[in-house]
Amino acid sequence: MSSLTNEIDTICAISSPSGEGAISIIRASGEDCLHIMQKIFKPYRKDFSDIKSRFLYTGRIFDFQTESYVDEAVCVFIKGPDSYTGEDMFEIYPHGGVFNTKYILEIILKSGARLAHNGEFTKRAYLNDKINLIKAEAILEIIKANSLKTLVIANNELSGLLEKKINKIKEDYIYLLASVEALIDFPEEEFENINADFLKKAQDSAWLIGGLIESYENYELNKRGFSVVIAGAPNVGKSSILNRLVDKKRAIVSDMPGTTRDYIEENLFLSNKPVKIIDTAGLRETDNSIENEGIKGSYSQIKNADAVLYVFDVNALEENEILNDILLEEKKDNLIPVINKLDTIGGKDLRIIETKVMRKFKFTNNPVFISAKTGEGFEAMKKTLRDIILKVESVVKDDVGITTLRQKNLLVKSVNFLESAKEKFKEGGPLELISIDMRDGINALDEIVGGVTNEDVLDVLFKEFCIGK
Repeated sequence: MSSLTNEIDTICAISSPSGEGAISIIRASGEDCLHIMQKIFKPYRKDFSDIKSRFLYTGRIFDFQTESYVDEAVCVFIKGPDSYTGEDMFEIYPHGGVFNTKYILEIILKSGARLAHNGEFTKRAYLNDKINLIKAEAILEIIKANSLKTLVIANNELSGLLEKKINKIKEDYIYLLASVEALIDFPEEEFENINADFLKKAQDSAWLIGGLIESYENYELNKRGFSVVIAGAPNVGKSSILNRLVDKKRAIVSDMPGTTRDYIEENLFLSNKPVKIIDTAGLRETDNSIENEGIKGSYSQIKNADAVLYVFDVNALEENEILNDILLEEKKDNLIPVINKLDTIGGKDLRIIETKVMRKFKFTNNPVFISAKTGEGFEAMKKTLRDIILKVESVVKDDVGITTLRQKNLLVKSVNFLESAKEKFKEGGPLELISIDMRDGINALDEIVGGVTNEDVLDVLFKEFCIGK
């Protein structure tokens, strides 16, 4: 299938998730939609000559081969170009059974449609100028969003806020290009302050692009999810903490030191964000080569983590030495001291224990006291963890940013042309070469929105969508 020419055949697909549910969604797009809909859907109380676009109708699905009705459903016809794809479309909402949904799809296919490819509905929307490439990518990011922050950024991209920023930069580029071409076309003229204006606007544009490029790294930080490592000496209760956090027996709990020799991962949802919890091997000095490999793995997980729950046994604080500066230096702001086995100390003064720990290790965050056995203190620990998650998420300074590597690479390409033009202008280089750099920079910006593109880019992008979208 060509990416750059409109298809005239009619496509269809199931657009709802697989499995049983209240209703399913089957959609179709193309010039034969109305004919197919008339063939397989029989509305109650209406003749098809009176069917209006964008109105919901109840009726029955008719299998013309067996001449039998197979389900009751709701159907809507949407006349192009006022549809998602820009073509005639219909959607059918039958009961959400697995078999009957697939059976109805087969009836549509036998009526003259073909099965859609991944992302083909959205691809047709792009080819028919219903959306641009930025909005197509935003739709995919909304589908993939795994936190409130990424959802807001992707929605703002879909709403056109990113496109406005790109267009503002493009306007500045065009101003710079016009300045250069004025100098080329009218070499005898004296343009007041043109040199200073060119360099200032070029620098301002470079700064704006730099901010957008940085926004991609921040978006990825939020997109990949939040990782929390449970660390500490052997037998302090790390595995028990993991089991209670995920509410199932995920890790082996034993009094024998070194039971956990490799890290164990589990996922939970905390503060509207997926959190990966990692239980690690106990940190201690040992001659056991296998256990040592597990300890090395623990430090690797700690280094890459967003936060660390460092666990102490309240009855053995002197033995809970931290063995690596990664914890005390690199992770100090996002390290939560967790003093476990609160159920074993009776009425001891927790403030004395807290002071002792803080004096010894000079942690940034105050310790939380818990009992992995009874669950006491877990809500306080989760609250502290939520605060750190919100702090990390706040690194995204703006709710408008780029969301894909394609956008980032094109911005880098564009700003490199701008910097090249700026340096040539400073050094009094040939104006014709500066003009070429500025045009290439503008072309890179156009490619972000989708003004210029190629089939390979479209194929890669739309294959990431699911069938039916």
